[in-house]
Amino acid sequence: MKKIMLISSKDNNFYNFRSEFILKLIELGHEVVLVCPYGKKIDYFTERGCRFVDISMDRRGKSVVNDYKLICAYRKLLASEKPDLVLTYTSKPSIYGGYVCGCMKIPYIINNAGLMETYGLFDKFMKVLYWVGFRKAACMMYQNSQEREVMNRVLFNRVRYRDIPGSGVNLSEFEFKPYLESDDIITFNYVARIVDIKGINEFLAGAKQIKQKYSNTRFVIYGDYDDDTYRDMVEKSVAEGIVEYGGVLLDMKPAIVQAHAVIHPSYYEGMTNVVLEHSAMGRVCIGSDIPGVADGIEDGVTGYTFEVKNVESMVEAIIKFVELPHEEKVKMGQAARKKMEQEFDRDIVIGIYLEEIERILN
Repeated sequence: MKKIMLISSKDNNFYNFRSEFILKLIELGHEVVLVCPYGKKIDYFTERGCRFVDISMDRRGKSVVNDYKLICAYRKLLASEKPDLVLTYTSKPSIYGGYVCGCMKIPYIINNAGLMETYGLFDKFMKVLYWVGFRKAACMMYQNSQEREVMNRVLFNRVRYRDIPGSGVNLSEFEFKPYLESDDIITFNYVARIVDIKGINEFLAGAKQIKQKYSNTRFVIYGDYDDDTYRDMVEKSVAEGIVEYGGVLLDMKPAIVQAHAVIHPSYYEGMTNVVLEHSAMGRVCIGSDIPGVADGIEDGVTGYTFEVKNVESMVEAIIKFVELPHEEKVKMGQAARKKMEQEFDRDIVIGIYLEEIERILN
């Protein structure tokens, strides 16, 4: 039995995207240690045999002091646990966890899940951090071609990599559901953290324009406030009848079933599960034309894409969908499910990870 440690920035990163993989590791007899700030979804794994280590972190902060404390916490943890392999997810755990693993000669696999949009000196600084954290990885997992091309240049093409279809989608759990029977009320979901980089500004502005033109539309926001400055803005939109706030759901499937489509105006992604899960259940996706979102949408066939950060472009895409005959909406949902079956089955991701784990451990 080998000890495999998984490090992430939030509990839902494990629960929403990697539950099947983690349970498969346990089934194969490995000792699994999960590391992240505590969240209620961790209980699901500890009840099934995982161990958990609570390490707090400032996910979006730029404090050098706090980041140094995180590095020290990872170093202390790895020295104590002595894992046989470490798997990292999201930026800070991957950069700092990867750096510590490299220093301690512990094999590690990186899944960074998307590159932030950076400019000027900060862009150069981030590339230095990527090189420091990723250069000794046993394998890089790339969720889209843009990330692969950028990171391979940063790493001078010296690090082994595998391409994966994001986190994939569990086609059995997110099973196809018949499309809504009418367009009397057309419901759009927003499923993401409420923060600027997920396109909440564009979503609210677009919803306001559409509601003024089509009174039979409904916009529902699901997600937690990653930036509290948006709380008043969202509450104001709710009071004005522009949007509804559905809160944070442990299980999104009932909300997906009740929707005609999802709108995902994110600025950057690795490969967004929002699109994959809605598509798997036969719902249309309208998303920004960036890698990690557009990769999951066949424009005009399974949904529509629009120019990122462009409210008018997004509104045009929504209008196309609203004015589409109901039977065409149904066909789009069916095509979305078929695309997921052919390209994004989560078993594909699990298989690639298990191949790399076996290669590294043996």
